[in-house]
Amino acid sequence: MTKPSISARMLVRFLCALIVAAGAAAQEVPTILEVEFENFVLYVYDVTDHSKLARSPGPVTPSSPTLANFATSIGIADVTTINGSPAKGVLVVQVQGIALTPAPTSGQAISDVTRNATVFHRWEFLKPDGSQIGNIFTSGLSGGPPPPGSPLGSTSANVAVIGGTGAFIGAKGTLNQVQVAFRSASQAEDPSMRRTNGGEKGRVLFQIWPMFRPEVVVTPAGPTVFHSDWSPVTSEKPARSGETLMVFAKGLGPTSPGVNPGDPFPGQPLAVVTSPVEVLVDGKASPAINQVGVSGTTDTYRVDFRVPD
Repeated sequence: MTKPSISARMLVRFLCALIVAAGAAAQEVPTILEVEFENFVLYVYDVTDHSKLARSPGPVTPSSPTLANFATSIGIADVTTINGSPAKGVLVVQVQGIALTPAPTSGQAISDVTRNATVFHRWEFLKPDGSQIGNIFTSGLSGGPPPPGSPLGSTSANVAVIGGTGAFIGAKGTLNQVQVAFRSASQAEDPSMRRTNGGEKGRVLFQIWPMFRPEVVVTPAGPTVFHSDWSPVTSEKPARSGETLMVFAKGLGPTSPGVNPGDPFPGQPLAVVTSPVEVLVDGKASPAINQVGVSGTTDTYRVDFRVPD
């Protein structure tokens, strides 16, 4: 068997800000983010006496239907994984029932389409250590069939990504429901007890076109991948299993400390990329050891990684 190696002919792909891109920046292929969440509780606006809001420690059943026409509610859930990797974060969603249907009963809304509510989601994503990745904001209609062009596995909802922050600044795309359940509660229930009282789980698919895409810097001599002695990785001098390599890339997004748009990265302290970065070598994942902006440049990053066994 031959040892894994990296040469100018091999493709190195980055997962940055949880957005997969393959070398060519001009490639306009959306990225799929599969997000799982739990402890999803939808708090129904059924309390008129504000002194009773969020006071009851135990589960409280709402006094009105959750998705009654024109009824409003707000939901909270905990993000647990993104594309199968552990993550943290929160989903906060505002819901207003609308009950659109071509054949309404009394109290429903007649329409040529079938949907059950208007929704506005705020997703805030964190690394497992609690540091920020970024936000995604989505708006649309729940229920009914997914729109044309939705990722396979989508079951319902017609919701658009309308923007983002951090790693997702300027992102556009769609949000599609795969499997979502929630526990309904009155707004008299104390939301600090949400995890204790429990909620339901869910899974959604984001289809995202990012504002920028990660790419390896390529010169006339080939991709900028180096050994630890700064000699280039080539077919004549390939990488070896377990070796630490350096690669230069663009489009890895925000750093900490941050810099103003167009300003160069500082030398000290180093500007560390805030999004998770992962290198794929021959299809095998290798988490980045270092991921920093190159001092004096405005969009060039150095990533150190270990060649997988």
